[in-house]
Amino acid sequence: MTVESNAWRSHSASVCRPVSERFKPHSVRRTAKAVFFNGSWCDVANLIVGAFLFSSPWVLGFGGPVTNTATRTAGVLGAVIAVTSVAALRAFEAWEEYILVVASALAILSPAFIDLPGSAAVTVGLSGIATLALASSRLWLLRQTAPAVR
Repeated sequence: MTVESNAWRSHSASVCRPVSERFKPHSVRRTAKAVFFNGSWCDVANLIVGAFLFSSPWVLGFGGPVTNTATRTAGVLGAVIAVTSVAALRAFEAWEEYILVVASALAILSPAFIDLPGSAAVTVGLSGIATLALASSRLWLLRQTAPAVR
């Protein structure tokens, strides 16, 4: 018997199980617990923060009809945060969280170095603080739940 036929047989055996055995009532609770403890909620929250930061020039009205520095800063940092969060949700790697930490540091420091209007400076700064808190908590959760390497 070949390896392929054994693989097919094990797959067909799991598919042919009764539905009550495949979907246990506790699986939803275990999945929610796993999502909380593995920290993917941090990536979802970072995606929301990135989308808000990207759209904030138009939502809050500090992006004029001509692209200005505030619009570019919020757009680029928001896009970096959102795209990195999507990548972390799709296939998590720890370096993605470090990219979020760098992007949040840039967002926190940008009002000091770039002449941003008041609402833009507050929005970019607070978004950077939120992203930094979420990325660092995700890294902390990763550190707490990772198996010890010896």
